[in-house]
Amino acid sequence: MTDVTSLWQSITGNPLRFLGSPWPWRALAYLLTSLPGGAAVAVAAAFGRQTALLIAMITLLIVAVVLSGPIASLERRRLRLIDPAAVPTPKPRTPISFANPTAWREIGYVLLWATILPAVNGLVISLAALTVFSYASALPSGGSPLMVLPAVVVVPVGLAGCAYLFTVVAAAQGALTRGLLAAPPEERMIELTRSRARLVDAFEAERRRIERDLHDGTQHQLTAVLMQLGLAQLDVREDPERTAKAISLAYDHTQAALDELRRVIRGIHPSTLTDRGLGVAVTDLARHCPIPVTLDLDLPRRPPAGVEAAAYFCISETLTNAIKHSKAQNITIKAKLSDHLLALDVHDDGIGGADAAKGSGLTGLADRIGVLEGTLSLSSPQGGPTAIRVKLPCG
Repeated sequence: MTDVTSLWQSITGNPLRFLGSPWPWRALAYLLTSLPGGAAVAVAAAFGRQTALLIAMITLLIVAVVLSGPIASLERRRLRLIDPAAVPTPKPRTPISFANPTAWREIGYVLLWATILPAVNGLVISLAALTVFSYASALPSGGSPLMVLPAVVVVPVGLAGCAYLFTVVAAAQGALTRGLLAAPPEERMIELTRSRARLVDAFEAERRRIERDLHDGTQHQLTAVLMQLGLAQLDVREDPERTAKAISLAYDHTQAALDELRRVIRGIHPSTLTDRGLGVAVTDLARHCPIPVTLDLDLPRRPPAGVEAAAYFCISETLTNAIKHSKAQNITIKAKLSDHLLALDVHDDGIGGADAAKGSGLTGLADRIGVLEGTLSLSSPQGGPTAIRVKLPCG
């Protein structure tokens, strides 16, 4: 997956390939979108009054403390302009939490975002604009071609230099942003350990469910088959009609046991998913769902096996929750596979109120997705509707 390291590699790679790539334009967009952060301070400084500047600095400090969380979240998203790799998000915190190191890092970043970074970016962009102006003014309106030749040769070199300059600056700021706003390794390790523990508990619960289903369903059906066949063996000579009836009942019990066994196996890992892929497996899920399901699947190829399995069980668990709790009349499932990402959207028109914090299967889904460095977002207000969006990296 592309990240800031890849951006540095593109800078040090083939110059023609770099200049013809989207990287310089994305870097310029990243620098331009950072300029509004310093607008208030710049306006206050332009007045040249200490009082106005002091008020601006106090206001900036208050904003940094109160709004550091939302601004940091926005900056993590803005980083996607030059770094498509997701930034590990720290665990949620209260708006003002001075004992939390994450809060101090976010406050420090917001102060940089509103002061130093816009100044640096403004200088770089001004230099690029000055180079473009020089290019336009250096071309004489008349004269011999020899007079035009220096500008035609030298100025494009300057433009290429500017492209490298603001791309390097954007890459450096991207590394700074990731360093300050990404979840620290120790926090990620703690959350990873907790998610692994939850997964172990979930797997143990799933094992007990499978054992219970086999004991209460398939085993009883097979026991009934044995009883019916035993009776048939006793009556085969004395009462052929009764024997035929016992064999018929044994056949029915065998069919029921087979259906129950197929249901249990489908819940473990369906053969359809392994043999024919996610699209066919999801279509099979929709066909067995008692609620009407509309499918919109854009899967030009099969994703990696782990991603495919996680996506299938996300959809399966979501449908199970909708059947049990949502009272929905319709469900829509969308799946789109791009170069590096599988995006899933499941929407139902039910009563809403789903909450992963209440111990539903959504917690297990989030852990399963987190292992693959994916994300899960849930919107389920009381009264509905419920929408679940899952993103799974495939690169």
